[in-house]
This record gives sequence, structure tokens and C-alpha cells, in this order.
Amino acid sequence: MKHIHLTLGLLLLALANGCGPSFTAATPPGFVELDADYDNYDYRATTADGLVIGVREVEHDPKGDLDFWVRAIENELRARGGYALIESKSIKNAQGLSGRQLWFGHDEGQKPHLYMVTLFLTEGSWLSDGWIYLLEVGGTKEQIDKQRQQIAWAVDKFEGDL
Repeated sequence: MKHIHLTLGLLLLALANGCGPSFTAATPPGFVELDADYDNYDYRATTADGLVIGVREVEHDPKGDLDFWVRAIENELRARGGYALIESKSIKNAQGLSGRQLWFGHDEGQKPHLYMVTLFLTEGSWLSDGWIYLLEVGGTKEQIDKQRQQIAWAVDKFEGDL
């Protein structure tokens, strides 16, 4: 009987870890889903003009609150790429996930570029520590401005493991 419980427990653990991402990303109109196995993204989609939406799923370990992770992202982007924080706002999507949306900017040559990170955290359960979901969009300001509605739609339709 012990072996059955141990085997069942290991099977549940394998299923939880091997079933792919714990989220569902909605590909917005005008975008095409790409192979996600690129630069550690679990989901990616692009427009014909090269604007890319990506989702990263990271186990929420070590545990930190939303403010901790927002500050860590701000520090990383400032140090790594010279991005300046333009806007930070609380957000809640259609599923009820609460998080923070950050908009950063920097110039590449003569063109201003924008980079958005929407951060959602989940608490977890006995199977997992929860998840950190990072929804990212990057491109020229012109590309972003043209696709703002589709970007907002993708964030609103995102579904994570509560």
C-alpha cells in the first residue's frame, strides 16, 4: 500500500511539472504565435512589423511580494539596458489576476523604444510555490502605439494558475 501512495504521489508531481506552462496566453488579432522556446520564453507572438509579445513563467521561489519583484525588475532594466521607468500602475485582468504594469523607455539611435512588463504573482498550493508571470512587449514607440489595444487585450485575456 505504501508503494501505491508513493507511486501516485510521484505521478502527480511529474504531471504537475511536466504538463507545460500553467497559463493560457491569448494571441491578439494581428499577431501570430511563434515557437516559444526562444530566450527562455514560454509563449511568444509577433506582428508582421516585428512587435513581439512574450510570456515568461517562473516558479515563485524565493517568495517575495509584488513590490519586491517590481523593484527588482526596475533595477535590472535600469542597470542592464539603460531603461527609464515611465509609468507604473496596478492592474487587474478579466480572470481577476492582480499585478503591476510597468512601462519603460529608452532611445536606440534616433528612435524611441518602449518596453512593457506586466507582472502577476500567484500564491501556490501543496504542489507548487506559485508562479511569477511576466508578460512582456517591446518595440519602437510607433509599433507600440499602433498596437496598444491588442496589447491591452492580450493582458486582459491572460489566464494564470490561481
